Amino acid sequence: MAHIRDLEEVSLLSICREAAREGQKILDIFPAEGGTSVALWGEDGKIVERDAGPGPHERPSRCGFPSLRFSEERDFPPDAFEPAAAPRAIIGEGMHVIPLGPVRADVAEALRYEMDVLGDEIHSLTLRPGYKRRGVTRILQGMEPSQAVEVAERTSGTSTVAHALAFSLAVEHALGLEVDDSTAVLRSTLAELERLHSHLGDLASLAAATGTIVAAADLYRLRDSVLRFGERWTGHRYLRGLIAPVGWRRTLPDVSAELPSLLGTVEHQFQVVRHALDHTNSFLDRLHGAGRIPQEGLELVGVVGRSAGRSEDVRWDRPYASYPELCYGRLPAGFAAGDAYGRYVVRCEEIAQSVAMLRRAGGHAAAATPAAERGDGLGYGLVEAPRGRLFYRVALRGGRIAASRIRTASSINWIAVPLAVANRNILQDFPIIDASFNLSVASLDL
Repeated sequence: MAHIRDLEEVSLLSICREAAREGQKILDIFPAEGGTSVALWGEDGKIVERDAGPGPHERPSRCGFPSLRFSEERDFPPDAFEPAAAPRAIIGEGMHVIPLGPVRADVAEALRYEMDVLGDEIHSLTLRPGYKRRGVTRILQGMEPSQAVEVAERTSGTSTVAHALAFSLAVEHALGLEVDDSTAVLRSTLAELERLHSHLGDLASLAAATGTIVAAADLYRLRDSVLRFGERWTGHRYLRGLIAPVGWRRTLPDVSAELPSLLGTVEHQFQVVRHALDHTNSFLDRLHGAGRIPQEGLELVGVVGRSAGRSEDVRWDRPYASYPELCYGRLPAGFAAGDAYGRYVVRCEEIAQSVAMLRRAGGHAAAATPAAERGDGLGYGLVEAPRGRLFYRVALRGGRIAASRIRTASSINWIAVPLAVANRNILQDFPIIDASFNLSVASLDL
């Protein structure tokens, strides 16, 4: 991979402006030796790096990373995660703070919400992450790729395949290796199976937040049927322990005869549940207009981005594995209004897409393969995880991980939550808005 290195120091802002002119997107901004580097994704699909010269590690809003008062180096106490342009309200007569978390009900991840409320209206929201920062990239350092992929796939439970695949693509890119066609198809199959159970779980959470308990139970049951199929096929409900650079860590049986039956059941029963929800006024009324994302130029990704008028989807824009051969077409931009209902519709449509792609791909067998050969190099992996774009940067030296970088969709999209919640919403809307985003805290507390 060619690297662009300017002879003279340039600022982050100038890099961002030049990237915008050339049709490039900012994938990540990270500390590097002697200063700051920017990873750019160009229109030609190639990823390059630019040196921004010495200076503080910043994220200018014009780069697509809104300025956050958030330190990646501090583990505790966590810093505030809120838009710099939307300062907290001044607490006065009638105004009070409602704290929530970091320990919350059920299996919710550790995150503290602080809402400034006047009456029932939410005036501002501050998020405080960092309670369970794990230092994933520090753990990866010094590991061989065959070991490191096991850590990568545990970064976020509902995105096991996406993390393992992005890491493997980065290693393969660094070593100049490619996989065969059957491996590429199976990788896409696992990725869409993961997207299917992730979206079903997200919709179940949304239905539960609105009080439509029967629909929530039906969606949870459908999700569990997908997870149980995954366990029968791969030996793990979340499809762990499979994907590795250039191959497979375990042998996969052929389930091409069983998959159509599962997909037919999921498709039919999901259509029944969706039809019921689409004709339940108490469900629809709670979603329409709730948590609308302000149109402020935020470069959001995944379901959140597509519900707010952005069309980016790595499966089409920078194809990997067996994409776009399996795809029938991206969702049209601008068909959703950027509110909780829009996020609901996008997930429903993506479930239909995943079912169609899984039918086309099938569930064929795969034999375990040896680990990737050793070598040195710098590689990038870019995939469309269930929540959106996932980026891995991996540097290999002597066959081991010398340095790595991870940028998840949740780390990009969390900035939209305070803006959406404090946008003429009331306290009763908060659980629904939170469930409609359903972002991962683990993917933020790396």
